[in-house]
Amino acid sequence: MSPDPFATGPFADVIVVGAGSAGCVVADRLAREGTVLLLDAGPATPPPSAVTSLRALPVGPGSTRVVRYRDERGRDVVRGRGIGGSSAVNGGYFLRGHRADYRGWPWPAEAVADAFTAAERMMRVSAFADAELGTVARAFDAHWAPRGRAAEGPWTAVGLNRVRSNRVAGHRMTADRAYLGRPRRSVRVHGDAAVVGLEMRGDRVTGVRTSAGTLRAGRVVLTAGALGTAALLTPILGTLAIREHPEHLVRFEPRRAITAPALLQSVVHTADGLELRCYGDDFAAFIDGVAPTGVPVGVADLGAATTGSVRASPAGLRVDLGVPDDESAERIGRGVAAVVEMLASPAFADLVRPGSIRVDAMTGLSSHAWGTLPAGVATDAAGAVPGIDGLHVADGSVLPGPLHAGPHATIVAVASLVADRIAAG
Repeated sequence: MSPDPFATGPFADVIVVGAGSAGCVVADRLAREGTVLLLDAGPATPPPSAVTSLRALPVGPGSTRVVRYRDERGRDVVRGRGIGGSSAVNGGYFLRGHRADYRGWPWPAEAVADAFTAAERMMRVSAFADAELGTVARAFDAHWAPRGRAAEGPWTAVGLNRVRSNRVAGHRMTADRAYLGRPRRSVRVHGDAAVVGLEMRGDRVTGVRTSAGTLRAGRVVLTAGALGTAALLTPILGTLAIREHPEHLVRFEPRRAITAPALLQSVVHTADGLELRCYGDDFAAFIDGVAPTGVPVGVADLGAATTGSVRASPAGLRVDLGVPDDESAERIGRGVAAVVEMLASPAFADLVRPGSIRVDAMTGLSSHAWGTLPAGVATDAAGAVPGIDGLHVADGSVLPGPLHAGPHATIVAVASLVADRIAAG
């Protein structure tokens, strides 16, 4: 990995912007067709072992592995930065959505299923076993299992779902390890290479502008995440709509010591589209520099994501991730009530300190921003943007939604589908 992307010449067959989950998948696939230059604004060196532990989330203050986008309502969306992207800093949750979520997407259903299977193999995905559950997850399962488990299999569904995680021996399997772990002379990876704009000739993208100069390519693929990609495209396309999963937290103080092998091991999907997230411990137990606030249980509305906007401004990207509408707020309220009832149930009797249950005042976010250029609407199955030649988008920007799961697994699968279509040409 040369520290200078110009060292071997300013041209590649393909430039991929963003070395996160989608970018690693795309670079690996397109390297079979020609030379690929994979750029990222963050570090090009893989994260150290201490960072990839499921017990550590390197997203605290001062982390070089994340970029924070502040929306106009004062909320942060935290995304991975550097090689591996969010796969190197997230909680190791790698769940498919409900099977019906993918109907009408611009790829055949069998191709979507195959892409998930391949992604899960590459990312070493497995469900947490009963014996692996932490203290809070065991109580959560004890409360919800009698009410109905989701059907066994790789797809999530209504009921109790055991989290499937990209992991090996207690560490996240990051996208760079999974897809770029073997040497390939046709892929050059460069970190600390911030792309500040697209180079265009008429309606064709011919390369990218960096702080060090212009790099040219036969085609450019944007995989910088929905917000990072939007920062490059809103000056060209104007304001874009964006989706996000709202989440409201209920917290409690434990009355005894608890163990938590991972941030999230079990979730419940309700019939009205909520995901109840049983976090294993206080966020402070996983994130250095974060003050303890109690053990959280999340109530996220996956059935009706908020709709906001991203737009260019002289000060940079302006982000508004929206708020739940009245129907969504009502659903979330019902979910919060169910969680409060759960924490007062016999399953949690010896775990929750009496009088410690409290509900956050405001509904927050899941850091799942997606859907600015939905495939089948604003882009085609190859991630091409109508009217702009030489450009493709292959990250969370193109997810059509709605999506009854966090987007990480779907982003990896869709990136491979888009890359296959680009390669087919």
